[in-house]
Amino acid sequence: MSPSSLEMRDRLREAPWARHLTAEQWVRVDAETQVVQYAAGTVVSREGARAQHWVGVLDGMVKVDTVSADGRGTTFIGVSSGGWLGEGSILKRELRPYEVIALRDSWIALMPTRTFDWLFETSLAFNHFLVHQLNARLGQFVAVVESYRMQSTTAQVAVCVAELFNPALCSVTSDALSLSQEEIARLCGLSRQTANRALHELQAAGFVRIQYGTIHVLDVEGLHAFGRGVSSRQGVLQPATGFMRSR
Repeated sequence: MSPSSLEMRDRLREAPWARHLTAEQWVRVDAETQVVQYAAGTVVSREGARAQHWVGVLDGMVKVDTVSADGRGTTFIGVSSGGWLGEGSILKRELRPYEVIALRDSWIALMPTRTFDWLFETSLAFNHFLVHQLNARLGQFVAVVESYRMQSTTAQVAVCVAELFNPALCSVTSDALSLSQEEIARLCGLSRQTANRALHELQAAGFVRIQYGTIHVLDVEGLHAFGRGVSSRQGVLQPATGFMRSR
């Protein structure tokens, strides 16, 4: 059974930044924030448009894309349930430099920029959240760039999958990632064949377990280490025994 809009409202209230709002602040946020369901493949926010909302993934997953002048598409990151994005464009008052697309059927929260600005001016806890969020996102992009420039395609996939379980950027409640290998390939910017080969290598190392339409992540820290080339250098590719959240 798919979640209802009322359930998604409850999930909005459980967001890390929302837990420390005053009653007055929450009443305004709840009244002004839309909760909308998007079908897979639907554009949530267009590249080049003025930022009008802070975007939260209450349930599902989105990808952050851009298209070059010659028509080549690039996916930067995936954002899974519990993740929020787009604060940079609001704070800098710039046009969106990327497109946000629902990768799966998703429930999305859209907080107007005026509400975001008001929280930014009135809530110290909200500002603390933003600092941690921006720091975590910077770390994510550094890890992605490092894996692309210095490591193998298997390491790129390891980092891509691990970041979908980053507790600083999303709500980690299960070891299961409901994505096809083709969707993983899109998120990593690789061909399906290359991503499939990489996932099987990670499975052989004990980091993940592959099922049809689902990837079970057994060792998030191991994936991060492999993405940095640490595991391969130290020769510790041992099968994992259970799900571990990254710190």
